[in-house]
Amino acid sequence: MRICKGYIKYIIWIIISIIALYFFYRNANKIKEILLPLLVSVILAYLINPIVTYLERKGIKRVQSIIIVYFLLMIVLSLFAIFIFPVIANEISNLFKMIPDYVSLLTYKINNIKNDYLSYLPREFNNIFAKRANMFNRQMELIIDRAMQGIISMTNHLVNLILSPIITFYLLKDKEALKNGINQFIPQKMRGSFLKILKDIDYVLSNYIRSQIYISLIVTILTSIGLMILRVKYSLLIGILAGILNIIPYFGPILGSIPAVVMGLMDSFYKGIWSFAIFFLVQQIESAIIAPKIMSDNVDLHPITVIIALLVGEQFFGVLGMLLSVPVVAVAKVIFKDIFMEV
Repeated sequence: MRICKGYIKYIIWIIISIIALYFFYRNANKIKEILLPLLVSVILAYLINPIVTYLERKGIKRVQSIIIVYFLLMIVLSLFAIFIFPVIANEISNLFKMIPDYVSLLTYKINNIKNDYLSYLPREFNNIFAKRANMFNRQMELIIDRAMQGIISMTNHLVNLILSPIITFYLLKDKEALKNGINQFIPQKMRGSFLKILKDIDYVLSNYIRSQIYISLIVTILTSIGLMILRVKYSLLIGILAGILNIIPYFGPILGSIPAVVMGLMDSFYKGIWSFAIFFLVQQIESAIIAPKIMSDNVDLHPITVIIALLVGEQFFGVLGMLLSVPVVAVAKVIFKDIFMEV
């Protein structure tokens, strides 16, 4: 009789899981809208919590510590809005105005390369090159269209993101209460193992999120300064893009270097080469000096696992999937290790 009850319980859980998965699949877009502010709130909580904890250890109450951190963040954001945001907005506006001219200029330069350097090659090769050039132009138009759609989509998300600071406040304020609340739903015999899993997940995520944010900020600053020295147009905008894409392992730095090289080539061949050299130098500094100093412990995933996770994430969820795939796989590894490989 006990066996039958056990089987019935598992069957019920399987049915509930299938219904839940189907519900998530059918309402994926609506769920994304709901989860986005929550995801941003969790990231903010991971970034802010060490400062709040430090102030708390100094004798300041937790709520007061959170308010102090929020006040400091407001000052930083105000300075950003006054001094940096207008520059970024101006660069974005100028870039979109000049995109048609840049596409035409890039096509002209590609044709010049074809006429000056490839005219002596067989006709078959020239035909292939022409097809590839046309394909490149279509891809550029597609990328530009997606970028504009992404910006429009981002503005639509801003209303939901307003909730993030409020959710972050309560995540920080009621951190212990949330932990105790979760414990109430866990059977006593499983509580120890469950808390260990949560602790390991918290360690991996906090280390990954904070280290990636700090590294990205440094990459943004170094890249922007390097491109400004070369007088590459839209240096700050390209630097910010490079910092964001740097979060994506392996592929991110390559994707981030493309706009800089293209903008450099608009001026001269040598400026394009030097732009690539700046990216290469920054990546060497990041991988050899910055990352080892900031990352006390990486997610400990094999490179092949990371690449597969990135490809799967991109295929199903686009750029957001690439950004989240590595921490998701790292968390899955922690859960698998704690449940099935516990000694």
